[in-house]
Amino acid sequence: MKEYLKAQNKTTDVILSNGFSTDEIDRFSKADYRWADSRLKQYRYRTVKKGEIYQFEFGKNFQPEMSYEHRGLVIGVKQKLLYVLPIFSYNPVKHPDVYHPIDFPNSKSDLYLLKNSDFSFISHDSVLKLNDIRTLSVNRILYQQHGVIPLSSDTYKKIEELVLRKYFPSFMYEYIQMGQKLSDTEAILNEKEEILRALKIEREEWKKQIEELETRIANTDSKQQSTGLSQK
Repeated sequence: MKEYLKAQNKTTDVILSNGFSTDEIDRFSKADYRWADSRLKQYRYRTVKKGEIYQFEFGKNFQPEMSYEHRGLVIGVKQKLLYVLPIFSYNPVKHPDVYHPIDFPNSKSDLYLLKNSDFSFISHDSVLKLNDIRTLSVNRILYQQHGVIPLSSDTYKKIEELVLRKYFPSFMYEYIQMGQKLSDTEAILNEKEEILRALKIEREEWKKQIEELETRIANTDSKQQSTGLSQK
């Protein structure tokens, strides 16, 4: 109880000294209430799939971690744990460097621009935080957002690739190198198969010519034998 009162007094002091905006006070109060109200509840039985977008309660966290209520893209599901990339509103002033496969393909930014013109389910341009993957309980889901990024789409594949590059650069380098070696090996194999096919065709042609020659020789021998018998 002593530590609880100490924490409450500290929070109150910061609030009274205008250390929080009214909006943030409202948001972290909701986060605290949701945690207190739901922490002992049973897991929700719901089917969550990769590529789906939900509204999550991320809770109170240190900067630059994502906090409070935000959207998130599910990129992994492990029983009742979800692996989520946070989504928040795009501000070109605050976010001058973002990645976009067409507009900013050379950017190394940790923010992936999701344009409203590309995704009808987004009411305004947003950014996906690639370097802040979160492990969340399904109980942090507030509700499901409309829309999904299909796993087969170039967008989703690129998002997963960028995440792997940021979290596992050595693995991705080796993976790319192995992929290149596999591609080179397949090219060599295809070349060898073409040579083999050509040799088989040539063999069949030679076989055909040999059979024709044998037939001609046999016919010639037969004629010679017939001629010899008739002369006798």
